[in-house]
Amino acid sequence: MNKRFRRMTDSDVKSIITDLDRWASGQLGSKLTWSILEDRFAFSRQSLQAKAEIKAAYDYAKKSLAGGLVKSREQATQENEALLHEVQRLKLEVAEHKRKEQLWRERWQRIAFHIRQKGLQVHEIDQSTSSENSLTERETNNVLRPFDKEIPPPGRI
Repeated sequence: MNKRFRRMTDSDVKSIITDLDRWASGQLGSKLTWSILEDRFAFSRQSLQAKAEIKAAYDYAKKSLAGGLVKSREQATQENEALLHEVQRLKLEVAEHKRKEQLWRERWQRIAFHIRQKGLQVHEIDQSTSSENSLTERETNNVLRPFDKEIPPPGRI
């Protein structure tokens, strides 16, 4: 008996539907035809279409592929590479901001040190020039408290 005309079992139906679901998600490529299914599973197009669940899965997969919902492997790879480049760029940008923040902190530690050398506290120097939007003395003290701590020895900043 020719293998092409064997009887379709429930297991065959489940296997075909599983593959069609994989096609719908783009895992098996972007081209799907009844001919491909005939060759892949050794059943005629008529046998495959006769099963309502296979026909529905096939139609869904075709719509997914045609509607641009699924990307080809090449498209997915290109998009993935673009995203990896973007992530790398953003990591470098974040590192640069961290470096600048560290330099800013070191500068303000030096400024605070020199202000204290003059016998003053940072909050006494950091006064707003306008009464609008100015912090209260308590708020100013909270903001500047880290700068009123002991200056660490050089190389530990």
